[in-house]
Amino acid sequence: MNGAAAAPVGAQELLLRLVGAALQLFSTWAVVHSLSVEATGTYFRGVVIAVGMAALLRGKYEIYLAYHIISRRSAAGGVSDGCLLMQLGRRVLLRAAVICGLLLVITADVDIQAPRFQPVLETYLPFVLAIPFVSLSTLIGEALRAGNRALGGTVLTSYALNASMLLAVALTPRGASPALYSWLFLAASALSALLALALARRAFPARLAEGSKPLCREMFAAADVREWMGLSRALLLWGPLCILAAWASALQMAQYAVASRTALIMDFLLPALNLSGGPEMAGAADASLMRGRSLMTQLRRSLLYSAAFSAALIFVAPATFALYGSPYDAQWTLYILLLAAQWANSVGRPAIRYLVARWDSHLVARTLGAAALATVLLCAVGFPRFGVLAAAAATLIGALAVNARAIVASLGRAQT
Repeated sequence: MNGAAAAPVGAQELLLRLVGAALQLFSTWAVVHSLSVEATGTYFRGVVIAVGMAALLRGKYEIYLAYHIISRRSAAGGVSDGCLLMQLGRRVLLRAAVICGLLLVITADVDIQAPRFQPVLETYLPFVLAIPFVSLSTLIGEALRAGNRALGGTVLTSYALNASMLLAVALTPRGASPALYSWLFLAASALSALLALALARRAFPARLAEGSKPLCREMFAAADVREWMGLSRALLLWGPLCILAAWASALQMAQYAVASRTALIMDFLLPALNLSGGPEMAGAADASLMRGRSLMTQLRRSLLYSAAFSAALIFVAPATFALYGSPYDAQWTLYILLLAAQWANSVGRPAIRYLVARWDSHLVARTLGAAALATVLLCAVGFPRFGVLAAAAATLIGALAVNARAIVASLGRAQT
């Protein structure tokens, strides 16, 4: 009876993930065939500004929130997951609004002092305005993943953005200004935030009055001490892309974005580096209860599935990149490096979830800090000579460092 009831749910989730992957590929194809290389690079640079800044702003809060959800501290502390999400969401929005205001002041000043930058500023303005919306929706997406609702997080991070890109291609003539695409990105970000609130209300029910009560000082202090961890994780994930946004040419930015978005297809079926896990980690395989044999079984399965899926993506890569055409169809080395980083993140996912459930702040801070520092330095030093390959290689090295350390540490703790 239970097995029969579960089957349609699994099939529905698989269908939604496949649709998300198709949207990711098709929207990328539509943009590169509708915009010039220069405009494509400008558009994706703006996306990095919005999403990368959001990652920096929400870092410490999403780490504490994931720890609270995975460790099931709501029962012990009396603060529900929904209440905590509301409180931390307000703080993230406040931080994002302040940063957004500062960037708008700087933008206005540059517009007055250097009018020649006006077309560029008009393109990037919507991305700046989108920072609060992206910050809130991605925070909720991480909470959904931590609560074994990875599908909701996938929908939040992909459907609205990719739909906005397809809508922009459908509504504008070929070769239109990227400014329209950026305004549609802002609209999609606002829609994602509304969708995130609806999903969060369903996944983490809490009364508005409950969420309005201030939390105890100790909980905010516990989130504040994770500032370095949050910054390190954001730099680990977005540091190379931020360096490219500042230094790379439009061609390099466009090529890297296309290869990266294609490699991220792996995220739809095998959630990558985050402080949570997927549905297969729920129930009897709860991370806080796993022992050595159970954890080893999860790691073997993760290795098998991620290796098989990576091989399948490499097999179909020639046909996939042929759809993009020149100058995107020859970025094989770049794509393989980025795909290898996704593979490393997928293999280590059970170990990362286990360590979050058995929190060791010193271990997490050292692991994330060292990996983030190595990633950023390798990208910055290697970019002048190797270009975007340095960013991809640095991303891979950072992923290997974090996940190898997580696997070793989790197996050692599971044996005790």
